[in-house]
Amino acid sequence: MDAHVHLHEDPSMLTEGITVVAVSDDLDSSERTLELDAIKCIGIHPWSVPQSSEGELKRIGNMAESADCLGEVGLDYRFVGSREKQRTFFEYFLDIAREYDLPLNLHALDAWRDVFDLLLRHDIRRAYFHWYNGPLDLIEEIVGQGYFIGINAAIKIQRKHLRVLERTPLSRLITESDGPYNYRGLRLSPSLIPELTVKVAEVKGVSVESVVSVVRSNLHAWLGSKWL
Repeated sequence: MDAHVHLHEDPSMLTEGITVVAVSDDLDSSERTLELDAIKCIGIHPWSVPQSSEGELKRIGNMAESADCLGEVGLDYRFVGSREKQRTFFEYFLDIAREYDLPLNLHALDAWRDVFDLLLRHDIRRAYFHWYNGPLDLIEEIVGQGYFIGINAAIKIQRKHLRVLERTPLSRLITESDGPYNYRGLRLSPSLIPELTVKVAEVKGVSVESVVSVVRSNLHAWLGSKWL
């Protein structure tokens, strides 16, 4: 299971035997994502918020009935200014999630606590924290609320992410790649998911088959009944 792929950038990343959740960055990519043979998330990435208009935001909202989830949406306090505009856009997506009962595929870089608090304030039921690298003490609150944590294939070179895996219960994690992002020379893609699954099994002390089964169940719980 790969819960976070920018498939619109490279549809050839579809890998046989791996369920892919395709996320979007803006209006144009949202429209393209809806045409892909994958689980479809639409939205405006925090990095795209500064150059996106409220008109584009509303057009994505009008497409919500055709989508399986909303993403990649959220807040980014490291690489993006415009915090007020980011929050306006994010809260719009939170309202859409409530209205259409859609799960969220979240970006929360250096804004982990604020994103979590906004989920609670908007009474969001189903959320997934993509590539979680936030405070370790927040993990317990996130999973206690029934949300899911993304474990990325970059764990092979990102030391803190290993600690996140160690702290996150298997019952609350989902594997992902964030392909085709290039992280420190590592080109991420769904093809790295089998290796990641082996790593998760090793850290958790269970079989690879158990990891596959539990992560599949987690993915279904996050996405909702239509994927059962």
